[in-house]
Amino acid sequence: MEYLFYFIVFNISIYNIGLLWFILGLVKSKKNNFNENNLDVSIIVCVKNGELSLPFILNDLSSQSYDSNIEFVIVDNDSSDKSKKIIKDFSTKDQRFKYIHSSLGSEKLKYKKRALDAGIKSSKYDILLFTDADCRVSKNWASSMINNFNNNIDYVIGYSKVATGEKFISKFQQIDFMMLMFSALGSTSMGRPVAATGQNQAYKKSLYKTVGGFNKITNLIQGDDSIFLNICRNFASANVAFSINENSYVKSKVHDKWEDFLSQRSRWAGDANIMWKFNKPFYLFILVTFIVNLGLLFSPLFYFGFPGLFIFTIISKLLLELLIYFFGTTILHEKFNFILFIKWFFVQTPYIVIMGFLSFFQKNIKWREK
Repeated sequence: MEYLFYFIVFNISIYNIGLLWFILGLVKSKKNNFNENNLDVSIIVCVKNGELSLPFILNDLSSQSYDSNIEFVIVDNDSSDKSKKIIKDFSTKDQRFKYIHSSLGSEKLKYKKRALDAGIKSSKYDILLFTDADCRVSKNWASSMINNFNNNIDYVIGYSKVATGEKFISKFQQIDFMMLMFSALGSTSMGRPVAATGQNQAYKKSLYKTVGGFNKITNLIQGDDSIFLNICRNFASANVAFSINENSYVKSKVHDKWEDFLSQRSRWAGDANIMWKFNKPFYLFILVTFIVNLGLLFSPLFYFGFPGLFIFTIISKLLLELLIYFFGTTILHEKFNFILFIKWFFVQTPYIVIMGFLSFFQKNIKWREK
């Protein structure tokens, strides 16, 4: 029993220290006051059977307010629907758009990474900006993101938010993704960025070449954002910024079914299993996050005989996560919803445990009909 007590104390201590670190980063964060850049940019979007969402993002891109040279590289990731026709029809109307097939990417790569590699190889400019086909962007998105490339910045993490939904699963997804993004902002402000999202990020083509592209993560289904970010920091000492200009935000697709949501997050969670190769402190935090929530879910076994420790764990976790939510919503101008946060807080425990177990079956999870 004594060893179990110290085991619980160790894990909750590491977890709380990690949360405090994110909070300190959020408090330190401030809006970048960069001057407008006149950098040429290649915007890359990968599409896999996206005929329903594709027209919207293409229209968003064509409406970009950007003074310098800009091109839109739309990569068809072997779609079986009308995506190819939609892209080619659009490219005939606007010469800034070009159709690329994912087969031009390295044969060593799989899934989205091969498509991204094809797009990067086909791009004309050094500054690369990325989003997904099922996202929406404002007309000043490109300029707001690219303005962060100053003071020797190599990599820009953009804020992504989930579209509003009515079902609880949609609301849970919304706040859960917020918390991930708030943590990414906090860690970046502390000079140790740990995560990014492929829905909204930018980096230099020269940086991509320096680290060998995605060659270090050829076997991963995902890995093109958070893992790649850590590769850039480890092997190229990349300077990273987080864009908190509201015009740079991206709105991503909302899920209204638990099956779709869990499938998406299971793929994301799979990357956490190899994070130890690229960011050991962050991997330790991921591991203790799982252990702390596993202990809470099976509290009769873990906390038997330690009622005081159980209460401390719940209260400290609640207060620190609430502070992340409060500072994050304040800085990034999101709506603070205490009732929704409480609902998320209690569902989060079984959710994290489920994700932890499903992460080991990443390769068996269906992705874009593959």
